[in-house]
Amino acid sequence: MKPYILFLTILSIIVASCTNSKQSNENAASKELFQKKNNIDRIITDSTLLVFVKVKGKSVLVPVIDRKYPQKIETTFNILRDKDDRIVFISEMPYNETSEWFISYKSYFDEQGKLFAFQRLNNFLNNKCTHGAAMENSIGYYNDQFKLIDSLYTITDTYKKPLDKKACKFPYNFKYTVVKDLKEYKTLKNIPSI
Repeated sequence: MKPYILFLTILSIIVASCTNSKQSNENAASKELFQKKNNIDRIITDSTLLVFVKVKGKSVLVPVIDRKYPQKIETTFNILRDKDDRIVFISEMPYNETSEWFISYKSYFDEQGKLFAFQRLNNFLNNKCTHGAAMENSIGYYNDQFKLIDSLYTITDTYKKPLDKKACKFPYNFKYTVVKDLKEYKTLKNIPSI
């Protein structure tokens, strides 16, 4: 009986060690992706972004130069290239005439054009959980096989005070897609070769 107990003890130590090692690797990968996203966020400015808009009735995106926006905008795309001229970031912002909501879908791409982070920001009124805007922030981090390895979700008021998600009404939740790589994103959203 004692050899059996010894075997089970050794087996449980090995399993625990493997589990801890896997969690440690995922935590390290998650931290690396978090840092990579922050590095991209730090270089985003008005002067570093290329801006294009989807105009109602047109399939080709229109470039915005010197902040001269055309009429009948459906969606704005902000695009960032890195020092090696690779697209590393695209934000997609549907246009809202009423200003009752603002949504941004932010895609972050690695050097191979694979998505490594996706952030959805949704600020909206008429939410039943605060007098002003509710500010929803959802971030997912993906490995190179497009597997979600970490995520973060918050919902706060305009003063960053946490809100109870169950108490909120979400009248402006629209369907969206997280796209796994830049090639697919450019095809799906008709992003021009720039």
